Amino acid sequence: MMTDAGMTDAGLFATLPPTVLLLLGALLTALLPRALRAVPVILAPLATLAVVWLLPDGAGPAHAWLDQVLVPVSVDATGRAFATIFALAALAGGLYALPRAGTTELVAAQGYGAGAIGLAFAGDLLTVLVFWEILAVGSTVVIWAAGTDRARRAAMRYLQVHLFGGMVLMVGIAGHLAGGGDNTVAALTDGLNAGIWTAWMILAGVVINAGAPPLWSWVSDAYPTASSTGMVFLSAFTTKAAVLVLIRLFPGAEILIWTGIVMAAYGAVYALVENDLRRVLAFSIVSQVGFMVTAVGIGTPLALAGASAQAFAHILYKSLMTMAAGHMVAATGRRDLADLAGIGRRMPLTWAALLIGGLGLAAVPLTAGFVSKGVILSAAGKDGFGVAWACLVGLAVVSSVYAALKLPIVLWGTTGARRITTTSRGLDGGTLAEPGVMQMVAMAFLAALVIGIGMVPGTLLGLFPASADYAVFTADHLITQVQLLAAAAVVWFLAAPRLAPGHGRLRDLDWIYRSLIPRLASEFAIHGDPLRSGIVRRIRHRIDFVMASVFRIHGPEAPLARDWPTGGTVLGITVMLGLCLVVYYAA
Repeated sequence: MMTDAGMTDAGLFATLPPTVLLLLGALLTALLPRALRAVPVILAPLATLAVVWLLPDGAGPAHAWLDQVLVPVSVDATGRAFATIFALAALAGGLYALPRAGTTELVAAQGYGAGAIGLAFAGDLLTVLVFWEILAVGSTVVIWAAGTDRARRAAMRYLQVHLFGGMVLMVGIAGHLAGGGDNTVAALTDGLNAGIWTAWMILAGVVINAGAPPLWSWVSDAYPTASSTGMVFLSAFTTKAAVLVLIRLFPGAEILIWTGIVMAAYGAVYALVENDLRRVLAFSIVSQVGFMVTAVGIGTPLALAGASAQAFAHILYKSLMTMAAGHMVAATGRRDLADLAGIGRRMPLTWAALLIGGLGLAAVPLTAGFVSKGVILSAAGKDGFGVAWACLVGLAVVSSVYAALKLPIVLWGTTGARRITTTSRGLDGGTLAEPGVMQMVAMAFLAALVIGIGMVPGTLLGLFPASADYAVFTADHLITQVQLLAAAAVVWFLAAPRLAPGHGRLRDLDWIYRSLIPRLASEFAIHGDPLRSGIVRRIRHRIDFVMASVFRIHGPEAPLARDWPTGGTVLGITVMLGLCLVVYYAA
C-alpha cells in the first residue's frame, strides 16, 4: 500500500483505529471550555462513523510485541455493524447528555465508547484485553460521576465485579498463549467441548460482562444509580460488547443457550414486578441480552446474525427508553412507578418516546425489534432448537407485557398513585416539562431509527451476510408476532391487579453477600452463637410463614384437597396433555 508519494487513502485508514478519534474527542472535551465542548461530543462520533465505513475489509497492519503479534484493527461485517451502532450510541448519548452532564461524565463516556469500538475491531486476544479494561474504567467513572454517595458505592462494587471478570479473562488468555494457543481472535468452542480450562476461563471472564448468572445483579445495582444521562451510555456498551466477544470466540457453545434463557427469564420476571422505573430498564437489559446469548449458543450463521441484529436494535430502543425514563425521574425526583403514574400526560412527547422504545422491545411490527428478534426466533425454530424456541417465545410475551403495556399504561394513568402536578419539582429544580431541544433531538433521532429499520429491515439485516436475504414481512412471521402480542394483552388483562405498581425495592441475589452474610457475621460476633441471633429467628419466622401458606393451599381442608367435578378434572388433564404435546413437537 505504500507508494513513493506516501500512503494511499486505504492504507491511511487501515492504520487509523476509529477508537482513536473518540479518545481524541474525550481529550478535547476535557480541555475545551463548557461553551465549546459540544464540538468534540458531536463531531468525534461522526468522524468515527465515517472512518468505520472507510476502513477496508481484512486485517490491518500487524505489530510485534514480545513473542506475540498484535493486530489492533481487523475489519469484517460483524465488527463494522457493532462499531456503527456504538458510534451512533455515542452520538445520541452525547446529544442527550450535553445540557446536563458534567465534564467528567462526558469525558468518561467518550472513553467508554472508544473501548467498545476498539473491541469491535480487535484482531487479537491481547488487544481485546486492553479494550476490555478501558470499558471497565470508563463505565465505572460514568457511574461515579453521578456524584451521590449511593452512586459512588455502586461504582466501587461495579468496579470490583469487572476487575474480577477482567482478571479471569486475563488468566484465561495468558494460559491459552502459554499453552501454545494462537493470539488471533478465533472460535474457542472446540476448547470448551474438549474441557480445556483456559477456554472456560475466557468464557467466564466474558459472560460476567454480559450480565450472566450468578454475577448478574451488578446491572440492576449500578446502572440505576448513575445520572439520568449516564445510564444512557451504560445501556449501550458493556453488555453488547460482551455479546460481540461471545460471537467471536464461542459461537455454538451449547452452555450459552441455557445461560441466555436463564438470563432472559430472570430479567423479564424482575422487570415485570419491579417498582423502580430505572431498575425495570436495568433488569430488561439483562433479559434482552439473554436473547442474544441464546442465539450465540445456537451458533448457526442465521442465529449469529440475529444476535448481532438484536444487539444493534436493542441499543436503539433501550437507549430511547432510558432517555425518556431518565428525564421523567430527573424532572420529578421520583423513581417508583406509583409516584410517576400520570406523568405521561404532563410530558406527552417524552411518554411517546418511551412508548416507541417499548414497542421496539416488544417486537411490534414496523419496529427494529420485530426485525431482529424475528431472526433469532426463526433461527431457533428452523435448526432443531425447539425447547429454546418455546422458552424464548414465552419470555417474549412477558417482555411485551412490561414494555408495551405496563410501563406506558401506568405512566399515562393516575389510578392508585399520587397525582403528578405542574408544581412538582425535580432534583434539578425544574418544573415538569418536556426536555430541551437537544435532548428531544436525540430521542427523535433514535425513535426514527427504531421505526425506520422496522419499515426498511434491509438497512439492518443487510449488514450481515447470513441475514441479508431473510424475509421479514411473511405471513407466518406476522401472524406469530400478532399472536404473541395478543397473548401479552391477555396476560396483562388477567394479571394487571397483581402487577399494579407499589413502593419498595425487590431483593436481588446480591442481597445474600451484601446484606445477609455481613449481618449473620455481625450477629455471630455479638452473640457467639448464630442460633441465638435475631436474624436467625427472623429467618425461622419466614419459613414458618411459608409453610403455613403452603398448608392453607394443600392441607386437608384446602382448596386443592376438595373433590373436583369430573368435567373440571377432564378439562385440566386435557390442557396439561396439550401442553405436553406442544413441548414434544417443538423439541
